[in-house]
Amino acid sequence: MMFLWIILPLIFLLLAGIYLLRKAYAAVCFFGRDLPKGKRMVTAGGICILLALPFVIVGSVWLVVLLHLTAFLLLADAVALVVRKTGRDKAVARFWKGLYRSGAVAALLTALVIGYGYYNIYHVVRTEYSVSAEKPIREEGYTIVFLSDLHYGLTLDSGQLREVVESVGQEKPDIVILGGDIVDETTTLAQMREAFSILGEIPSRHGIYYVYGNHDKSRYSAEPNYDEAQLAEAIGTAGIHILEDAVCEVNEELVLVGRADRSDRMNRKSLAQLAEGLDDGAEWILIDHQPSDYVEAQENGYGLVLSGHTHSGQIWPGGFFSELFRFNEWNYGYKEQGNLKAIVSSGIAGWGYPLRTERHSEYVVVRLLPGD
Repeated sequence: MMFLWIILPLIFLLLAGIYLLRKAYAAVCFFGRDLPKGKRMVTAGGICILLALPFVIVGSVWLVVLLHLTAFLLLADAVALVVRKTGRDKAVARFWKGLYRSGAVAALLTALVIGYGYYNIYHVVRTEYSVSAEKPIREEGYTIVFLSDLHYGLTLDSGQLREVVESVGQEKPDIVILGGDIVDETTTLAQMREAFSILGEIPSRHGIYYVYGNHDKSRYSAEPNYDEAQLAEAIGTAGIHILEDAVCEVNEELVLVGRADRSDRMNRKSLAQLAEGLDDGAEWILIDHQPSDYVEAQENGYGLVLSGHTHSGQIWPGGFFSELFRFNEWNYGYKEQGNLKAIVSSGIAGWGYPLRTERHSEYVVVRLLPGD
């Protein structure tokens, strides 16, 4: 794991730095043909230093910009190779060579993608799924709104969050479920209380329910901005019910089962333990922040499982690597596994960076309908 999370990224960053230095040198050679070779290298080094300076202002977000720039420069290399091998029109070849060596195309594409990513993470959309219940339920079914991974303080402010709450309220939900990571290590105490106060205003016929994610309790901070007692108090004061390895019988037809997060695997109960004594005639809805244990859920009679956590990758190629290395059992969307239906949301915001170049920010509306 150390190789995967520390050594491999450092090797990648080193290679990317060398590559960017070479591309900067090529651009200097293109624009400064009359410069002596030594000055070309010094100028290229200066360009790389200037590229690194924004780290001081915008922090690690700039790393994402540089990684995208590197990717587009590599893509330009591939296109240039094709042009050299197949191009017969010398004018076209010269025009492309100029664009290629100057780095203008890669810089423009980087600006467009980063601009889109900034817009996309703030633009919250509505996603709806219609799901057939495995057990008998009322004819009109139920409307469940699922909202996860807000990471409050990164993107949406109080006014924007209230707009989302207003939109969710218009769905007239029977149940509202908050799927974890509503707050994280960077959220202040005041912001944490504000987030749950606003979310607690969502009108819901049968209440609002909450499961913890891996970030809510600030497990990754040496000096948390709030403690677990303050967190639980804020959630309870907002009228939100915490389900941490706990069960709630909504009515005779629906049972909600909320799991402790996977990061607390030493203490959390198994799905078999949580299912003990549940009404076999009711539809069991499992809420698990991280999409996992689908086989166990299927074998123990759960009908629907709702998760978040993945952000659907958030920044490309995060989703690709998540699926490649199987960090989670499902990255995004709806799937069926036997009698189990699974939904994974990309989340209503993101983590770490105010950018989203994969999928969209969303809240999910689940129409739970009677089965055939």
